[in-house]
Amino acid sequence: MEEKNKSTFNLKAFFSKENLPLICLIILGVYAIVSIVVSYIAFGINPVIACVMVVLEAALAACLNRIPLWIHGLVFIAQIVCGIMASQVPFMVFMVFVYVFGIAFLNIWANKK
Repeated sequence: MEEKNKSTFNLKAFFSKENLPLICLIILGVYAIVSIVVSYIAFGINPVIACVMVVLEAALAACLNRIPLWIHGLVFIAQIVCGIMASQVPFMVFMVFVYVFGIAFLNIWANKK
């Protein structure tokens, strides 16, 4: 009798509820890299500045992940206002989504059971 190979990748098992934090982390990482590349190519933002902003957004999400929802709204507004003042609204919209994905990842990670 043939034994099934234990090292085969089961896609259905990967997308289970227990792997949801890992999936969210992968999505956050891919989005961060895509936002850096798009910021450089489309908006002419220095890649170092884009990387620093992604790290700052992730740090802001980590620091503010346990606050009420309405304060997150104020953070969104403040980030968009900073983008307007710096004439970089599309770039700051990308960074707002890094913040949103960071908050979502931390919320899912904290509430996994």
